[in-house]
Amino acid sequence: MSAKPPSRTSIGTVLAVVGALFIGYIGVSYLLAPQSMAPDFGLPSWPRGEGAGFLAVKGVRDVVSGLVILAVLATGNRRVLGWVMLATALTPIGDMFIVLLSGGAPATAFGVHGATASAVIIAGGLLLSGSRPQPSTPLAAP
Repeated sequence: MSAKPPSRTSIGTVLAVVGALFIGYIGVSYLLAPQSMAPDFGLPSWPRGEGAGFLAVKGVRDVVSGLVILAVLATGNRRVLGWVMLATALTPIGDMFIVLLSGGAPATAFGVHGATASAVIIAGGLLLSGSRPQPSTPLAAP
């Protein structure tokens, strides 16, 4: 008896969960040990002293990004999750361009941020291609 291969929606869901947990971990790491995390972002320099608070901003942003994905996941609507994943991909795309335009390492820009964006886009595409749109219901009259 052969096993049925996982559906696109299942693969996309697993990628979304892994991505949410990973970005949440990165965010917590930026909150707990910002100076040790900053060099891995890919910028040639990072904020120090009073400017180091911006590293906490990145930490909060990443934690919230992971929580948004998990919250949408909890609704069970994989189609909406797919759209959220595609919208979320804009964050690592933006990070990639920030690293490139700031004179950071292209290998990090593409290898970390570009690869992350690609994985998030793939997850969103799988979720959208494997789920059917929900029928719209008319709004109830007030």
